[in-house]
Amino acid sequence: MAQAAAPQNTGKLEEITVRSNKRAQQANTTPASIVALSGKTLQTTGVRDALSLARDVPGLMAETTSGSANPRYRLRGIGTNDFSANMTTAVGVSEDDVFLDSGASQGVPIYDLDHVEVFRGPQGTLQGKNTTAGMVSYYTKKPTNTLDGYVRGTAGNYGLWGEEGALGGPIIKDKLMARFAIVNRDYDGQYYNGSHKNPTGGYQYYDMRGQILAKPVDNLSILVKMHLGRNKTKVPIDHVGLLPGGEDAQGYTQTSTRNIQNNGRTDATTRRAGLSVNAKYDFENGWSLANIFALEWNHFNVFSDDDASPAPVDYQENIGGVARVLSNEVRVVSPQNKKIRYVGGVYYMRNLTQSYSQQPLYSPIDSSFGTGGNASSFNISTQDAAVFSALSFDLTSRLTLDIGGRFTSETRSANGEAWAYNTDPSNPYNASNRALTYINTNTNTYLNPNTGQAMVGPPLSKTFNKDSEDASLKYRIAPGIIAYLRYARGFRTGNYNTYVATTSDFSLYNPEELTDYEGGVKARIWGGKAQLNLSGFHYDYNNMQVTILQNTGTHTTNAAQAVSNGFEFEGQVRPLQNLLGSFGVTYQDAHYTNFKNASAPTPFNSGNPVDLSGQPLERAPHVTANFLLSYKIPVSFGDFTVQTDWRYTSRYRFQAWSDSHATTPAAFLASPQMQALVRHAFSQNPVITGNVRVAWHSVDEKTEVAFWLHNVTNQMTYTNAFGEFFNRNISRYPGDLRAFGFEVMRAL
Repeated sequence: MAQAAAPQNTGKLEEITVRSNKRAQQANTTPASIVALSGKTLQTTGVRDALSLARDVPGLMAETTSGSANPRYRLRGIGTNDFSANMTTAVGVSEDDVFLDSGASQGVPIYDLDHVEVFRGPQGTLQGKNTTAGMVSYYTKKPTNTLDGYVRGTAGNYGLWGEEGALGGPIIKDKLMARFAIVNRDYDGQYYNGSHKNPTGGYQYYDMRGQILAKPVDNLSILVKMHLGRNKTKVPIDHVGLLPGGEDAQGYTQTSTRNIQNNGRTDATTRRAGLSVNAKYDFENGWSLANIFALEWNHFNVFSDDDASPAPVDYQENIGGVARVLSNEVRVVSPQNKKIRYVGGVYYMRNLTQSYSQQPLYSPIDSSFGTGGNASSFNISTQDAAVFSALSFDLTSRLTLDIGGRFTSETRSANGEAWAYNTDPSNPYNASNRALTYINTNTNTYLNPNTGQAMVGPPLSKTFNKDSEDASLKYRIAPGIIAYLRYARGFRTGNYNTYVATTSDFSLYNPEELTDYEGGVKARIWGGKAQLNLSGFHYDYNNMQVTILQNTGTHTTNAAQAVSNGFEFEGQVRPLQNLLGSFGVTYQDAHYTNFKNASAPTPFNSGNPVDLSGQPLERAPHVTANFLLSYKIPVSFGDFTVQTDWRYTSRYRFQAWSDSHATTPAAFLASPQMQALVRHAFSQNPVITGNVRVAWHSVDEKTEVAFWLHNVTNQMTYTNAFGEFFNRNISRYPGDLRAFGFEVMRAL
């Protein structure tokens, strides 16, 4: 589905060309489940960052514990709950054909964008790295021979203020072109922090990119791109007490959802920068050779007031990391007008990530809390080398076969240490006064911090050799109507747990595999005025990586098998030249089939495992639905466009274990009322949210003045939750409430 306004002189729907399959191909003729959204559509629906993109894509979920700085995607119920610096994502993200291997680089600000493509299902053949859930691919506007640009100003309630602009065109006609774009946005936030006496939930970010396109000879193009940006978010944390009256163990009760009391730091900061060089040479016989070189750097740092209260014993933590990624892809593409077409090449990636964490008031050698801290710092080195090939065969004038494969060899290596320290109350994040170093990979030290006994650590280097394949059959039923069948097998690589609170947390887990069987029909009918897409899928998941957030650390294991069955029905229609409607409905039944020994925070089941077999996957709502309606009203001095878009999401849970039955819960969690409270606090109830936008455009369509209202019905939503059971509370991350604003745009 492509929710984009069509050229007004035709009355037809716009056709978006997708490129994630490394060929220029119309989205409505590609044999896969795809959502392609133009930059104009994202502008009108208020999508400004990677986190808010999920509002426009049926079945796409985005959650975070650090605002828009570090989002985590899920598609068809598949994703990750790992928030450490070296996490591996199930949904891959790329920008201009550069795979963003580090999760902290994936919080891409959305501005001056040509379009975005969301491919559902494993994308292991042609992408920079294997992914099990799918891909989100951003494509920015490129330099051209035409001078163009725009400026846009935004203002709204809660201190919203933003500027955005771009300018591009020829420096030497046909030989050298450039484009520069920049965005800056400030927002105070919709919540009030009574402890700090200031607004919270806001952000300040800027991002800029420059691109130079050189064509020294007719057949050679060299695109150099640089980008730099920062995102700083104040993250509000909501409090749910687990003792009578809503109190926690320190006697605090939150009385207002808008007035919170976080007395610790809750800021999250991400910095990202990068350089890429995309060189392409077109041979006379129609073949082409491309080389894409990229350097990406990011640093993210998150402070969290875990107890979400003003209590004197302030349970805080700090996590973050630095990633340096080098990648290079060499790609060969055959002529695309032949009966047999080929794409192939080699890929290399090197990722050096430092991952660190601190918990100033939790010590693994002192269970009393508040007198000692815990810290860790690990370096993870990843080297990924792959070779890939994909062939397309026109078996008949109507039947096309696509097959592809990729072989990947990836080596992960780890070194670092973890230690308990004596906390300095005046500077709780000073971890220099060590009490016990219980992990030191350089000296082969692995100690049980409770007993001091020696333990065995994980292997410090391991190579994973994996292959992935896909095949599809596409049949052209009639002009504009295709049916397809697709098979795909992908994997997500193994990795190390680096967010540790005890020695056993530092461990190595293996790759997971997902096999996808799907089919669908795409129909462009009514003279190009309507597009309908229907797809159905069956997922088989083996060695599934499941991350469980404990009281003070995370642990990822290959403990689960799962399946997901579902369908997507999407479409758009333009019954009148000035009226556009689009919709999307997804259904999925994603659940664990065999997960009998799942871990959970200790008080939930007194440290005993829980059986999650048959339970739905976390953050996997059964139903999501999107609807958009846009109507243009011509007037003598231009036109007015009235647009509204809505999304429904059925109930889903934030943690794998939160809906399961605890057979031996701690006493304070044993009552039916308290177990119901836990289930409710660790889930998002069904919710409908909607936006309205009214815009005036000048006769030449170069000026726009718009008013918008987001979350019209003021629905309270949450993006995540975790349990501070030792403090007898649950902490939650609230989402955006109702807001309004204005925009003014002028184009050259």
